[in-house]
Amino acid sequence: MPVESRKLYEEFLLARIDQDVHTLRYRLKYNLSGTVPTVTGKDLGSTYIRWGHNRCPTKSTIVYEGYVAGKKHNINGGGSNFLCLTKQPKYTNLQSPNIAKNLYGVETDIYGFSPNIDNKDITCTVCLTQMSSVLMVPGTKSCPSGWNMEYWGYLMSHGAGGTWQPTQYICTDNRPVAVPGGDRDNGESVVYLVGGVCGSLKCPPYINGKPLTCVVCSR
Repeated sequence: MPVESRKLYEEFLLARIDQDVHTLRYRLKYNLSGTVPTVTGKDLGSTYIRWGHNRCPTKSTIVYEGYVAGKKHNINGGGSNFLCLTKQPKYTNLQSPNIAKNLYGVETDIYGFSPNIDNKDITCTVCLTQMSSVLMVPGTKSCPSGWNMEYWGYLMSHGAGGTWQPTQYICTDNRPVAVPGGDRDNGESVVYLVGGVCGSLKCPPYINGKPLTCVVCSR
């Protein structure tokens, strides 16, 4: 074998050995078996937002805690997604006359939870799981076979009809935690429970108007 080809082959083998060692360390660290995808030199993991809670599940770690924010329910334009804003914002000296002032704290208009969260601003947490994939499944509180539950909750979004603007659906924890002192009922960005409507949606198994559950899963 030519010297240059042998050198390339040796470099390939060393890289392969390094990757296999990392895979073994990862399996030992997290007590895993079977084939585990790897990124050389880095631990794998995924982040997700735990809407409506200020802590992460036991097997996940907190990246940061925040406040749920979104557009005002009756104003056109702006983003349609909700954000988990950090509790520690940092600003610069940038000045501009063209600033879209359309981001508001999100509150609920929901009864039936214990403790009560009606008209209260809601929290959120960005969590890191060591699993490589995260999935939100709407309509159930159980994960598919082979997946681990991070948390379960209820689908929520802005209201429907009238001047309500579209937003994303978020899976809000079944044990929601409100922002301390956030009970002023500002009515600016408000989320409600989501229910299905029978017709094109198959009923059964769905029930007309009944609050839909959801679950966040990882593997």
